[in-house]
Amino acid sequence: MVRNKLREPQGIFLVLATLFIGISVFLMPINRVPDEMNHARMAWNSIFVRTDTSFDWMNSVSADTEINKSEYKQLFTEKIDLSEEKFQPSFELKRIMHIPQVLGMILGSIVYPSIGVMVTLGRLFNAVFYIASMYLIITKTRYGKWSMVLLSLLPIMVQQAGSLSYDAANFVVILGFFAFLSLMIENPQINLKKLFQILLFALALYITKSNNFLFLLLLFPINFILAGKLSPLEKVNQHIRKLIFKYKYILIVLLLVLGGLVGIKMFGGIQGIKELLLVLVRTLFNNNLNGHLNSILTVGMFGYIGLFSVEIPLWIIFIDVALLAFISALNSDFEIKKIFGFSSLAIIVIQILAIIAGMYYAWTPLVLGENAIISVGAQGRYFTPFLIFLVPFFISLKDSIKVEMSEKLLRFAIILTLVFNFIVSTGLVLDTYWFL
Repeated sequence: MVRNKLREPQGIFLVLATLFIGISVFLMPINRVPDEMNHARMAWNSIFVRTDTSFDWMNSVSADTEINKSEYKQLFTEKIDLSEEKFQPSFELKRIMHIPQVLGMILGSIVYPSIGVMVTLGRLFNAVFYIASMYLIITKTRYGKWSMVLLSLLPIMVQQAGSLSYDAANFVVILGFFAFLSLMIENPQINLKKLFQILLFALALYITKSNNFLFLLLLFPINFILAGKLSPLEKVNQHIRKLIFKYKYILIVLLLVLGGLVGIKMFGGIQGIKELLLVLVRTLFNNNLNGHLNSILTVGMFGYIGLFSVEIPLWIIFIDVALLAFISALNSDFEIKKIFGFSSLAIIVIQILAIIAGMYYAWTPLVLGENAIISVGAQGRYFTPFLIFLVPFFISLKDSIKVEMSEKLLRFAIILTLVFNFIVSTGLVLDTYWFL
């Protein structure tokens, strides 16, 4: 029985995730993951309010590629003074995604209050949260299990899950909502329990990253039925749907016009929209202008690790992309309508554009100044969880695309690819940080 369980996607994930992420927690040097000390500060300040005597997390650890081993050892052996920290838990919603990390850090401060011990225990708690959550999600989802296994154990996700980053929570929430959508498609009835779950997911999507709220749009292509105590409203629901279907082209035109008017207002007229479109095109297509296009922005979805100092070779990325496309397009007994499949593909594009546009207004002016011709600040790891939505797109095209592979060969290909990715990324981390 146990042996059979370990052969299932969630069993494979559990074994590999425990091994890969467990090693990464200890192997990746502290503060060599993007913004890790900033995440440490945010996690700690969710429980302890910052004062003039607070410990300075942001400037406490070197981020140099070259590691001074004696100084690094002191991170674990030298105790830090936390006696002046003022206990005052924050009830800000967005602090929720720091709970696993701060619990580990607090335990570390009790066991041995050094930066190394506190960060390592914070990493371990974050890793346990990620592994347990993803195991449950892979178990529950009705399709895309193998794609989830592959995406959740790519080098970039192994690194982030084994750090203090809230990317782990972001990944879990997005893939959790993906699994929920699969259950909604299988059983489109909405009762009070389902409605409560939708509201919880809406809150979780907002808490992790505001743009994640856009995933709620994927509820609309599902032809849901109001049931239970909501059943009296079912006639109204069906009537509204009939009207929408009858006047769909008029509604599309109205939405486009409304979107255009909102865009004109938000971006300072038609000229502002043209400039933003040019920025998006240059950022996504012109590598001469955007030097990060073929590195942090694209390779970053799979394996640009460390402090952007360890880049997985492109030929390995090609293998990852090919396998992801193949397993996402595998023949499935699950039925998905084309409107939902194409909506899933569209949401990937919309999310990427939304993040890049958001970075243009929020981060780019700080780096390149006002009126820059490209957007900077977006990283490929932001887009990694979006790739799971390729699965419903391919399933909706199963009448046109037929891809088959035996379960045994599929399992072997995924395990081999993930192990190879991990060995290469681990070797590069050792060579970059520890063997210099």
